[in-house]
Amino acid sequence: MKREQLKDLGLSDEQIGSIMALHGQTVNELNKGLATAEQERDQFKEQLDSNQTELDTLKESAKGNEDLTKQLTDLQEKFDTVKSESETKLSEQQKDFAIKLALKEAAALDEDIVLGQLDKDTIKVVEGKLQGFDEQLKGLQENKAFLFQQAESEQNPAPRIVTGGNPGTIQQNTGSLDQQMKSEGFNLTNYLTQEGDNE
Repeated sequence: MKREQLKDLGLSDEQIGSIMALHGQTVNELNKGLATAEQERDQFKEQLDSNQTELDTLKESAKGNEDLTKQLTDLQEKFDTVKSESETKLSEQQKDFAIKLALKEAAALDEDIVLGQLDKDTIKVVEGKLQGFDEQLKGLQENKAFLFQQAESEQNPAPRIVTGGNPGTIQQNTGSLDQQMKSEGFNLTNYLTQEGDNE
């Protein structure tokens, strides 16, 4: 979201300042979440590296002892499985944070709902950028526009003010009051106004 885009929508500088402040808070919250996830990822990587070093040391010292070697091999397989699962979860979490941040910038009303509408398997994070995301986002913005904030002028159209009575059904007074009151489009206010004008 850029100031120029908001200015093009006809917003005042004060409104733009307020919107940018709110947007900045949201982006900062998402960035904090992303930084926390990246920090956790780095801690897990360090722990995995440390565990791998210990396993290698144990393997080296267990040479010649078949039972211990088999136990270490089983332990290595479990370790590799856990490592693979952890890396997959961390990369999915990083992808989710990146997508949510992009959805916030695209003015999604609820990032979690829009995230559920995306095919995350086709979206990849490459060098910190999302690939395959823009096409899906454009499709959702066109087909499910209600999931995104609309321009202010579209959300609140100017009210149409109609003066007194039923517009489009103003009739001339013809016939007696009794006959006119039985007609479908009778308007007492218009009748009294016309009677006052005729006197």
